[in-house]
Amino acid sequence: MDPVLVLLPGLDGTRHLFEPFLRHWNGEKVVVEYPPGLPSDYSSLLPIVQQALPEGRDFILLAWSFSGPLALLAAAQRPAGLRGVVLCASFVTKPISWIPRLARHVAWPALFGFTGSLSVAKTVLAGHGTREINELIQRAHGEVPSAVMAARVRALLAVDVREELAACEVPILYLAAKGDRVVPQRNARKIQNTRPDVEIRSIAGPHIALATNPGDAAGEIRRFMASLGPH
Repeated sequence: MDPVLVLLPGLDGTRHLFEPFLRHWNGEKVVVEYPPGLPSDYSSLLPIVQQALPEGRDFILLAWSFSGPLALLAAAQRPAGLRGVVLCASFVTKPISWIPRLARHVAWPALFGFTGSLSVAKTVLAGHGTREINELIQRAHGEVPSAVMAARVRALLAVDVREELAACEVPILYLAAKGDRVVPQRNARKIQNTRPDVEIRSIAGPHIALATNPGDAAGEIRRFMASLGPH
């Protein structure tokens, strides 16, 4: 029996941008969502992830972007059944090195209003948008208050889970997007510097290549899952 795939979302915390990928994934899965009304730092969200982990089953954590640190924090607790971690376009410290940590103090909610969301969408898509993807982005951002999005940005600008990465006892796949303008691929190299055994695989597409190129993403994850062998 294959492991269950537990999907942790990006900055919006919803399942919407997973929809194209889920159509290509025929295995068992659990999609975690982060309630928009709760505090949005990593320590507050970790219990939500822990409560969603399947009991009595092997599973793999797939963490998209913002959720990468959460997956490693969860893995550090050595949950029963964890077989592997997939970090998709993610990071272990603030993803853009030239942004100072103090920038978290100016991540205001106004930056994530309507105009801000359009700007973010343009950067995230990098010319790979379709009508469906644009609608999914609008739906995801429309459900999450600007204050919550800003709080999550402040959290990722302050995060450092390199110790948890080094201590992770299960195999890790880093799935990079070749056209990622949001989380540059040097984040993958930084992760591999800490953990040389981390496997890096790239697929075509922008930061949200999991949604714009779901077939290739699913193929890489299936290959990683098969490489784990029987438990």
